[in-house]
Amino acid sequence: MSSCFNLVGYGCTTCIGNSGPLPEPIETAIKKGDLTVGAVLSGNRNFEGRIHPLVKTNWLASPPLVVAYALAGNMNINLATDPLGYDRKGDPVYLKDIWPSAQEIGPRR
Repeated sequence: MSSCFNLVGYGCTTCIGNSGPLPEPIETAIKKGDLTVGAVLSGNRNFEGRIHPLVKTNWLASPPLVVAYALAGNMNINLATDPLGYDRKGDPVYLKDIWPSAQEIGPRR
């Protein structure tokens, strides 16, 4: 399963308006299709237009769920039963396969 994530910046990237532009083909598709698109984020900048002027809906989630929805590529998924995607061998990858352990998300010392 290829993730294709890019580092946008550290810290309050969206807070100061640096979340970046959408690729031109995506912007065009949103405008031509009169689409309502959304974002899944773990921060508090969840109001309309804050992520991008064309992003009208936003959902708050934990960081691992943000990654899960990004891998799935859409919100129309049952994370309990549907695969997020498929690995290089074509086998399904589920949320349980990537969910961090209690040790990974436990308190830092």
